[in-house]
Amino acid sequence: MYRVRLKALLTLAALVAAPFSWAESALKIKNDAPQTYTVVKGDTLWDISELYLDNPWLWPRLWQANSYINNPHLIYPGDKLNLIWRNGQPLLSLKTMVKLSPRVRLLDKQAVPVVSESLVLPYLESDRLLTLLSLQQVDRVLGSSNGKQFLTNEDVLYISGQQSKTQWGIYREVETFTREEQRVVALKQVAWGELSSADADMSSLRITQQVQEILVDDIALPAVESDKGELTTTFYPQPSPAESVAHILGTLEGSQYVGQNQVVVIDRGEQDNLTQGSMFELYKHGAAVSAKQSASKVVEKAVKDKLTMPNQRIGSLMVIRPYQHFSLALVTESLQPIGKDTLVQAPVVPDSAHQELSTQ
Repeated sequence: MYRVRLKALLTLAALVAAPFSWAESALKIKNDAPQTYTVVKGDTLWDISELYLDNPWLWPRLWQANSYINNPHLIYPGDKLNLIWRNGQPLLSLKTMVKLSPRVRLLDKQAVPVVSESLVLPYLESDRLLTLLSLQQVDRVLGSSNGKQFLTNEDVLYISGQQSKTQWGIYREVETFTREEQRVVALKQVAWGELSSADADMSSLRITQQVQEILVDDIALPAVESDKGELTTTFYPQPSPAESVAHILGTLEGSQYVGQNQVVVIDRGEQDNLTQGSMFELYKHGAAVSAKQSASKVVEKAVKDKLTMPNQRIGSLMVIRPYQHFSLALVTESLQPIGKDTLVQAPVVPDSAHQELSTQ
């Protein structure tokens, strides 16, 4: 039995009950896809989708909601998925393990996530991209009573201002990212702390965890609840707006290349209609036609005309935290190293399909 390794749990958002009829783009099921699959604890929606589809973000086309479930957007450990065919289209039908009444189900367990919660939560619990204006207003590390410049969890840490928040993060500036006139600063968390005391000029923190030494002038930010506002751990994959493109600007760690399950910064955000779960496909630039001096006239003409080979698909990208002009995005698939020269494009789907997916 196939078991998915990722452990955390999120939810799948609303999906329609009626089957899709997209003649332009027939949904293709993998040859070795199971006819039935029982969801187990530790599964993720993304990996279950890969059992059936080459493009897991097409899951909404495969899923069939069930009216007897209290919340038809969720699947749980113990649920049985059945692959059926209706009007020539494949569907996954759900048989729930626990059925209490026509519209009630037992909710003593968490729903299957899209991707591992551990890959997403760190980027929801506190700000990682700050505008230059916000950066001017943050509190800073002042030091410790013994005057050391490099602080450890054995030191009492002092930060600026009279604080009231209990939980704090200590951050260091990593890199500045630019999009036309917009600029943001990426932050890397180096420590966690709890408020110990506060007076009119400064407050003290007790360091509870750290991954690097703390420096004077590091940034101090209060912890942000992961369920605040529109940011949530309950989102689902969907194509980014049709024909949209983005550029990879870099990473929070400063690495030049990344692979699967790593996070990058892209130059598109909420103003470009991106939301949590917006999907892009990743491509490598096609090579230009080149030839030796003794090449045929056909090849020589191709070189002269600067013809290039088709771009090669090498992975996929999911937005996990959109900001106004930028986003943090998770590499969900990587066949080659992903870098700034990688092409980032919206998945190519028929217009009708795009509209139906975007309304889910």
